[in-house]
Amino acid sequence: MEPHKTAVYISTDKGATWTLRGKAECLDASTGKNNLDDPTLVEKLDGTLWLIIRTDDGPYESFSYDKGVTWTHAVKSSIQGPATRMTIDRLDSGNLLMVYHDAADRSRLTAYLSTDDGATWQYKLLLDERSGVTYPDTVQTSDGTIYVIYDRGRTNVKEILLTRFTEQDVISGEYTDSTWQKVLVNK
Repeated sequence: MEPHKTAVYISTDKGATWTLRGKAECLDASTGKNNLDDPTLVEKLDGTLWLIIRTDDGPYESFSYDKGVTWTHAVKSSIQGPATRMTIDRLDSGNLLMVYHDAADRSRLTAYLSTDDGATWQYKLLLDERSGVTYPDTVQTSDGTIYVIYDRGRTNVKEILLTRFTEQDVISGEYTDSTWQKVLVNK
């Protein structure tokens, strides 16, 4: 079986055009299948690119040390969780924000904060405790506010939800008065 490769593209003109940069190869060790999906990528402080790939066996990861041209063979990540999509982004502070599940299933969608470039995830904030919460995406605005949009019950409940918080909320593990969670934006 020819291994599946996750393609990585680059844009040098703010997204007007895209060029294939490289491909990361992964074979799910638990099944022997090429069941890759939903990658997320972040640049580490030393310039290494870190690609985390969803598999049936949980997250796998691959690294590039040459700006994405070549990649290590993907192996099971130390990040534990279900076979669902996650997102990792670099915040303005330099810390990493990961949104993923704090459970073995698609429940307890949680924001995690790493102050050591992803080696550990010291802080967390529960965004949505319900089941069927998936496919998070994040953005941080110029004032430091973090927004996470995600879905709930994509085949039955069919909700798109939005949560707003700050990096300090993740550190304290609690929402403040200026934040909100589980706001329905579409059904």
